[in-house]
Amino acid sequence: MTTAAIVLASGLACISLQGVLLPVLRRYVVDVPNGRSSHRSPTARGGGIAVVGGVWLGVIAGWLVGLPIPWAVVAVALGLSALLGLADDIRSVGALTRLAIQLALGLALALWVFRSGAPELTGLELGPLILLAALWLAGFTNAYNFMDGINGISAFTAVVAGTWYVYVGWEWQVEQLGVLGLAVAGAGAGFLPWNLPRARVFLGDVGAYAIGMSLAGLALWAAVAGVPLWSAAAPLLVYVVDTGWTLTRRIATGRPWRQAHRDHVYQRLVDGGWSHTQSSMLSAFAALACCAVSMVANSVDVAVGLLLLVIGAVCYLLLPQAIHGPQTSLPPPVVPSVQPDGVVLSPRSVHGMMPASGSEPGRHSRSAQPGSRELTRQ
Repeated sequence: MTTAAIVLASGLACISLQGVLLPVLRRYVVDVPNGRSSHRSPTARGGGIAVVGGVWLGVIAGWLVGLPIPWAVVAVALGLSALLGLADDIRSVGALTRLAIQLALGLALALWVFRSGAPELTGLELGPLILLAALWLAGFTNAYNFMDGINGISAFTAVVAGTWYVYVGWEWQVEQLGVLGLAVAGAGAGFLPWNLPRARVFLGDVGAYAIGMSLAGLALWAAVAGVPLWSAAAPLLVYVVDTGWTLTRRIATGRPWRQAHRDHVYQRLVDGGWSHTQSSMLSAFAALACCAVSMVANSVDVAVGLLLLVIGAVCYLLLPQAIHGPQTSLPPPVVPSVQPDGVVLSPRSVHGMMPASGSEPGRHSRSAQPGSRELTRQ
């Protein structure tokens, strides 16, 4: 009963709050498609505000009935990281400044988690672990943001990952994982009707930073509590593998890794003719498969499970080429669009330049405040 209440509270709060915020977002925070976007018309962004609100309500509901809450993760992810994303949605934060803040938040959260879950670690043992954990937290937060480029993909991932951490908390008796996992899953489900199959609003940096840091924090909390690493990170491996392989391949082939591109698996599938729904569901099923394989590793044999994960990763990365043939480079369409209030938004080609939003290619450029002459940012 309590489980259902938390999920319903988060989901219904997200659905209703989104309806209230959408007219405001459409007026003030609009994504303008560019040559590497997966969308072709200006769309409101910042829908993550409602998602964060839904997660907060679910967490508070769990706290009111006496359930344990991982307040360290909640405070950093749903508080500070969400505020950073909101600032980036409204007025772009410089890439280096943003990364420095994310690393600082990661260090603070990692120290908090290790002090709570492994107080016996001190000195030289603790330092390297905290540094690695901070890199993981900041890195996955950005990976989640990079992968949020088509309708439904991040909401599906939130549902799968949140549900998995509820199971992990039950299986390994890490009670702190349950409430936040339920709240993230419920809010992700509540966002889907607004984002799939046709996107009326995008998650935005506020949602991507908050949910990305939340899931990375839950994975870290689980690992520190003694959950095997492959189980702690299982639902997040698709995003890690896709982002890591894409950037590594670009660097290895001499292409600028920060330049706009459409090299992610989900982008190549969409370019080959798949719908956003099909590509997003593939990502979700792949995450579910990683969770299932981690259960095999725990119950049958670790080596077998890890081998299956490697085979699955290779198959996932080769899927676009297997289905659609060798990757091709698409010309960037430049199609002027009109905002509902009549302001013309002219998307720009991004060949040879950073994406307008300052984040991973495949996202969208953002409009300035109404009345500004320059409606896209460089």
